[in-house]
Amino acid sequence: MYLEYFGFQRLPFTIAPDPEFLFPSQGHQEALAHLSYAHTGHGGLICLTGEVGAGKTTLCRAFMQQLPEHTHLAYIFNPQLSPLELLQSLCDELAVEYTEDATLKSLYAVLNEALLRCYAKRHRVICVIDEAQCMPASLLEQVRLLTNLETDKEKLLTLILVGQPELRDILQRYDLRQLNQRITARYHLNLLSLAECRAYLDHRVQCARRTLEPESVSLFDAAAVKVIWQASRGVPRLINSLADRSLLGAYASSKALVTRSIANQAVREVLGDPQKSASVTQSSPFRFKTVIGTLLLLLSLVGLAAGVYSQRDTINKMITGLNPTNDPIKMLAQSQGVNAETCIAMPDLGYECLWADWSLLELRSLQQPTAVRSLNRGWVLLDASVTDYTGEAVILWRRLDGYSGLVRPGQRSGVVSWVRQRLGVTWNQDWQSIGPGGKAVIMDDDYYDPILAEAVGKFQQGEELKPDRIIGPRTLLHMQRGAQ
Repeated sequence: MYLEYFGFQRLPFTIAPDPEFLFPSQGHQEALAHLSYAHTGHGGLICLTGEVGAGKTTLCRAFMQQLPEHTHLAYIFNPQLSPLELLQSLCDELAVEYTEDATLKSLYAVLNEALLRCYAKRHRVICVIDEAQCMPASLLEQVRLLTNLETDKEKLLTLILVGQPELRDILQRYDLRQLNQRITARYHLNLLSLAECRAYLDHRVQCARRTLEPESVSLFDAAAVKVIWQASRGVPRLINSLADRSLLGAYASSKALVTRSIANQAVREVLGDPQKSASVTQSSPFRFKTVIGTLLLLLSLVGLAAGVYSQRDTINKMITGLNPTNDPIKMLAQSQGVNAETCIAMPDLGYECLWADWSLLELRSLQQPTAVRSLNRGWVLLDASVTDYTGEAVILWRRLDGYSGLVRPGQRSGVVSWVRQRLGVTWNQDWQSIGPGGKAVIMDDDYYDPILAEAVGKFQQGEELKPDRIIGPRTLLHMQRGAQ
């Protein structure tokens, strides 16, 4: 591919959580310092949060690699367990033996004895729980009980909860106040600024080079960096995807530097939505050259060409025989009689473009106007004849009245009353609600209360969606289907 062309030993922008590529930004260094609090013996419960793709897992891998000698580590990456399964997983990770019929009480006792043995040897025991925002209340209560494993002077077990920003909201719940009060260190990992994005790109390029030259020339000009940063919103995982596609485009175009136009088209290729690109050029031939770059890899693997440059020259001749891919937005608009050619104009007409990678079965079940990318025919309207689905889809969604964005528990939104009616969770008019001051409170149908949040979570679980209790387009689409 482009490894030899740019002088790389390995791919610089893989989305795998490789700790060797960890970017030492100020935020990441501060986060590592908070995690290192686990070494002191004072950090009984530590909480690390950050947006999806912010680099939490990479950070945890780097932290785990730096653990000192005589540290025992348990890493729980599937938090959707029962309290019993959590203790079993913890024992398994720490090589603590237990019987098959062990109860919660007996597991707790066995684990406590093992931790005391470690304490006697001055060994530290750390448990990292990833994706903690998915943990049900019953499991979080078990985490609180684990913090009770202690001597008169020190905690026997340090727990680190790692999760998305929703975890912070969950921990603020009244019924979890005991757990929240036990957190001794917490840190939220922010996204990268424009300056950090440029440094991040150069850092990963430098790590992937064959020779670590102190003053390596950047492969991205200033305008390209800005395009990538704006489109990714500073999310490292998205930066990786956009940078990788940009380098592939530069390689296919025989360029030594990623420019604004190449970065813009990379945004279109990766994110799909034109409104996420700073200034995407619709007629750019880069889409076809990107495909060609991928074909070059296949040719090199099977030995069909003699060298990298001859491969590129041979296949670039195929460009003239290709036609531009049809526009899914125009296709959907025409099918619904909507006078719009871009996603930007859709909200004014009561519609929204939803770009999805959901299964064909789910897309069909939603019964919404949908265009999918076909392997052989490009973009086509979804119907029973589509079988060669590539995993890219666009749904033309008629937004519900009052919906203006994701709704989390504790927030107010005009769509909440519709959800309340749809799930049959209505206020009991025979009851009167009294506030903390003793005054009657008028209940607001637009307030997303805990009772409704529980009902939304159960609905999501029944639909095999992520039970995060967040009211978003995917959840609403499933509710709309049931209401039709």
